[in-house]
Amino acid sequence: MPRFTRDQLTSACTTIFTAAGTPAPEARIVAELLTEANCAGHHSHGLIRIPQYLETIERGELVPAAVVELVRETSITAVVDGHWGFGQATMSKAVDVVLEKAREHGLAAVTVRNANHIGRLGSYVDRIARQNMIALLFVNAVGIPNFRMAPWGGTEPRLATDPMAIGIPASSGDPVVIDMTTTVVAEGKVRLQRNRGEPTPEDWIVDSEGRPTTDPNVLYGEPLGSILPLGGNAAGHKGYGLNVALELLAGALSGTGCIGIDRPLSNGVLLVGLDVKQFVAMAEFFEEADRFVNHVKSSPPAEGVDAVLLPGEIERNVLEQSTREGIFVDAETWRQILGWGEKLGVELETPD
Repeated sequence: MPRFTRDQLTSACTTIFTAAGTPAPEARIVAELLTEANCAGHHSHGLIRIPQYLETIERGELVPAAVVELVRETSITAVVDGHWGFGQATMSKAVDVVLEKAREHGLAAVTVRNANHIGRLGSYVDRIARQNMIALLFVNAVGIPNFRMAPWGGTEPRLATDPMAIGIPASSGDPVVIDMTTTVVAEGKVRLQRNRGEPTPEDWIVDSEGRPTTDPNVLYGEPLGSILPLGGNAAGHKGYGLNVALELLAGALSGTGCIGIDRPLSNGVLLVGLDVKQFVAMAEFFEEADRFVNHVKSSPPAEGVDAVLLPGEIERNVLEQSTREGIFVDAETWRQILGWGEKLGVELETPD
């Protein structure tokens, strides 16, 4: 399978979403964020989502030309309504609002409702952290079928793979970025294994009777399988507890609702921004952060490990490698994208 440049993938994504009725600025936002996910090695939140989004448009559940609206706001809070448009476009607006309010008042909290899948969380907190602000992002998912995880002690899935992310500025300019699901793995990574025809690791999925399996199709079959909660069989109650908290913080607080609602798939969001310099001088913050980082990294690497890395460093290393060597897209995903291009009457170019 050929490798793509970042510009090639961004252009292809923009073209196909524009052909599906998305205004060019919004199509470009979605394209850039999906491509960035592939660049950083998170293929589960990259181009593999294009067929999903286009199918959602076709069913009338995603409004490609939706206008994002602030439906309620105070000096430090806001409620953003995506009106069932692209999650990436809605979240980009939410980030703008948080940056503006936190810059003026020191902190801001924004909720998001009626937004389609928002994609990779790390992109948003990274953007905020590069403005010398701390970002806290909590997300839930509603809609059926979106049951991916059984509650702790249960066998039938009742919960989604609710994720959270934190971005913290660093003196180097490259933030510390934590982006994680409350399950042992994101659903998109299981989907990626299925598309590649490859088994999943033994500690990812269980079948409807709670038995471990390496077959990714079990997650999508009948009866449904389940992704294990963060912590796995030994400490899954911790991931389960986090998941419950995110449902309430992102779902109930935003007005999106919690999982189990019979409605189109969407993400509810709580995004919090803190302007560091309004709590402590930036120089003081960076001095202490650098001291801490040096302390952590001074730990001798384990056998087979080159160096101790901070959260977000792997993604930056992969991004640099992708820039040099090109971006991999698996054959099945690209075949599906080409099929949609043909259906929409646009020709997408495959590199030699």
